[in-house]
Amino acid sequence: MELWAEKALVNVDTVIPDRILSEDMEGIVDHTISDGTDRESIRKLIGMVDWVLVRCTDWTMIPLENLISDMVGSGTRLCVEISRNEDVPGAIFALEIGVDGLLLPDDSEIWGHADTVRKSRPSFIPKSEDWCLEPFEVTHVEEGGIGERVCIDLTERMEVGEGLFTGSFSSCLLLLQAEVMENTHVPPRPFRVNAGAVHAYVLTPEGNTRYLEELRSGDEVEIWGSEGPIRTATIGRMKIERRPFLTIRGRTERFEGQIMVQQAETVKFIDNEGNSISATDIIPGQILIAYCMGSARHIGKAVPSGVREV
Repeated sequence: MELWAEKALVNVDTVIPDRILSEDMEGIVDHTISDGTDRESIRKLIGMVDWVLVRCTDWTMIPLENLISDMVGSGTRLCVEISRNEDVPGAIFALEIGVDGLLLPDDSEIWGHADTVRKSRPSFIPKSEDWCLEPFEVTHVEEGGIGERVCIDLTERMEVGEGLFTGSFSSCLLLLQAEVMENTHVPPRPFRVNAGAVHAYVLTPEGNTRYLEELRSGDEVEIWGSEGPIRTATIGRMKIERRPFLTIRGRTERFEGQIMVQQAETVKFIDNEGNSISATDIIPGQILIAYCMGSARHIGKAVPSGVREV
């Protein structure tokens, strides 16, 4: 991580700046954030420039975290202007990844503090495709109480074996099949996936995730089968109702997972053989299929931090 100065330092002699802006601005776009719309103008630069230098009129952590998650793996690095000692750790450890650089005032105390803190930060190496499909062994099936479940209705139909990956833990999502099967009590709804509780994640394009609660008509999700991704589809409607839940827990070789789904025989999982099985028939020892990601999530995007979900 780099430490920058606006111009040659007068009051600091213990740390040598990695860059002095009055002498070298090559590859840097200087941008000021004053409200939420400024983030969008910065996002347009990601992947197009080497560095974005951000100055915040009202320095807060959330905009900084959002920008860090936007830039992970893009090739564009983030430097932020800091003027207070107490803001240094927050910037260096934001999302556990931190910024790539700090622009500091000509003050020996803040330079010494920043140099000490940056040396204590662990090194995370982002992986662009750190995911795979893994067998998921069910270990527990329990009543899950009553809550709000979400049906995702798409603007197209799905086939047997197709559905959406959802789950309580972003590191381990389970494949829920669309309501394509014949049932003596209700007709098929091949455009629908009964996707679980409002808090759950669902897999969206480019390996991102969204909470079921925040999805709206017009948003996109990724349809998958047991062999991999099939296509991107558009949501036509979200249907939320209070229903009884089942909680299904288990693990792959690498990750623990959990999902809360409606206690109904029309909710079907896909197992590791590509067959469908009703949620009400799930018992410990059965093997389902899971989409596993080695990264934590921030606003749906993979970030290489050490988050643990339980």
